[in-house]
Amino acid sequence: MKRFLMLVLLLAFIIDSPACTRRDEAEKPREQPTPITLEQPRGGIYRRPLGNDPTSLDPARITDYYAVTVANQVFDGLVEFDAHLNVLPALAQSWSASRDGLVWTFHLRQGVQFHNGRELVAGDVVYSLSRFLDPAIGSSRSWFLEKVQGAAEFQAGKTKEIEGIRAVDRYTLQIMLSEPFSPFISMLGLPHLSVVPREEVERSGPDFATAPVGTGPFRFVRWKRGHEIILASNERYFRGRPPLDRVKFVIFPGEARSAMLEAFERGELEETLIPPNRRKELLESSHYKVVRKPTLSLLLLGFNLERPPFDKLEVRQALNYAIDKVRINREIRGDMFVVARGILPPGMPGYNPEVQGYDYNPGRARELMAQGGHSEKKEVAPVALATSAKSAVARQDYEVVRQYLASIDVQLDLQALEDWPTFQRALQRGESQIFRYAWYADYPDADNFLYFLFHSATCQALPRGRAAHLERCTRGDVAALYV
Repeated sequence: MKRFLMLVLLLAFIIDSPACTRRDEAEKPREQPTPITLEQPRGGIYRRPLGNDPTSLDPARITDYYAVTVANQVFDGLVEFDAHLNVLPALAQSWSASRDGLVWTFHLRQGVQFHNGRELVAGDVVYSLSRFLDPAIGSSRSWFLEKVQGAAEFQAGKTKEIEGIRAVDRYTLQIMLSEPFSPFISMLGLPHLSVVPREEVERSGPDFATAPVGTGPFRFVRWKRGHEIILASNERYFRGRPPLDRVKFVIFPGEARSAMLEAFERGELEETLIPPNRRKELLESSHYKVVRKPTLSLLLLGFNLERPPFDKLEVRQALNYAIDKVRINREIRGDMFVVARGILPPGMPGYNPEVQGYDYNPGRARELMAQGGHSEKKEVAPVALATSAKSAVARQDYEVVRQYLASIDVQLDLQALEDWPTFQRALQRGESQIFRYAWYADYPDADNFLYFLFHSATCQALPRGRAAHLERCTRGDVAALYV
């Protein structure tokens, strides 16, 4: 992985994300806690699973980690992350900031070529960042650059250019901020801010989202929805030709881990995620190497606050007390998680291990339901849990949660949506009462959890179920809490 990415899963922080690879494809394991590093194959095709079709491969329109996984191989940004989340040079070979933190100057590598053969220059970065902020694009992550001078005026249609982004010369870029912002350099490593060639975007139009052109180590070949995405090595990559000829992402809609493992065991994949019910067996196997990757991530149940019964605080609290997350982690997830006690995961700056969160307390849950107006004599209308996950473990999650909620007289029905894009659209339209959602930080800073999830300035970027309560607040109301 050449950039920071966090996988997100339900009601708990993930402590590892086990994946199998065949033992003869891996080095001898190093002593812990050093991560296992796989040998790099030379030539051939590397096949890896992808849990859903991406919504879009256009960097400015990326909304999910499936797209991030593919886009990281097709595109480059000004900077990138190493395995320890340190910021490293990418398209920018060096940079500096003014003493007040407002002016950032980037010196680009010379000779970097897009997949179409044209050299990348500073004007391409100006175009890509401006396009990312263009209201016509409607990026849900446009707030990444809201502190750039002139960004607000550009988005409001008051100016045709962004004052704070300019090409000083062919290989020098300058970005000016309206206020100091420490995570700024990390944000520039996000795939959403990758550099794209203007001529290809304009030539392809909407099709750029399904046939992208970048500068990355692999170039796009084809995408057959629901089946596969194929990439081929970039012979002109600025770091040298990749050791692989091709990368094939095999798509398993609904994060079907059991199907992934079956394909792996048939020799159809070079790696796979491990379903929890096979975890112990495969960890003890001498035939495979298991690679563990600690992640900063969260799997949650979200509420639509505009629809009963979740417009009542007491009902939302009751559901938290009614579900035994420790048991779910132990019996279904194979202790692959750390139960969430708050918003920030362990390892994130600002994480507080003293936060207690909600313990399993069905008695307290019933008390809160009564306080919320739902006693035994006043039943709650059935509620629908929206999800696009189709894996066996996701179904187990649902069944156990359904049983817990039944104990407080809440009938839970599954609203199984066809795929991830359909799920996203349903959330944006506010069609679901409760939803299963995975949250992973875009950049390694607590700001990405706290600001995006709770600040009023980002309300429009959130699914309605999470943003509804903030939309009724003024910017100052929430800003006062945030600061």
